[in-house]
Amino acid sequence: MAWYLDTSAFLKLLVEENDSAAMRDWALVHDSLWSSQLLRTESVRAASRLSISNDDVETASESVSLILPSVATLYTAGHLSPHSLRSFEALHLATALELGGDLEGIVTYDERLITASRDASLVVLSPA
Repeated sequence: MAWYLDTSAFLKLLVEENDSAAMRDWALVHDSLWSSQLLRTESVRAASRLSISNDDVETASESVSLILPSVATLYTAGHLSPHSLRSFEALHLATALELGGDLEGIVTYDERLITASRDASLVVLSPA
């Protein structure tokens, strides 16, 4: 079964902050990790703010299967509720939903994405 990681969860693998150790421990025992290609974009953008090297981002992202969003995914993201979701959050949720029956759940620390994912009947984890 697949677990979908958003960028808030992925960055905890690279930066020492609250729940980072728990996230790293969780990731060590789960090998089917998926995300949108958006994860790489968001992580590289965050890297300079967080003093992470781009090489570290690239190395860590190799453990995640990245999905290139299709036009249909972009359309779905634009129409997801609630409309308070930011575009990137909606794109992560739409990409996770594409995994269908293979999706075990979504791993995120983003409150809006947690709420929207639960509203979409997904299992949500925030390892702590």
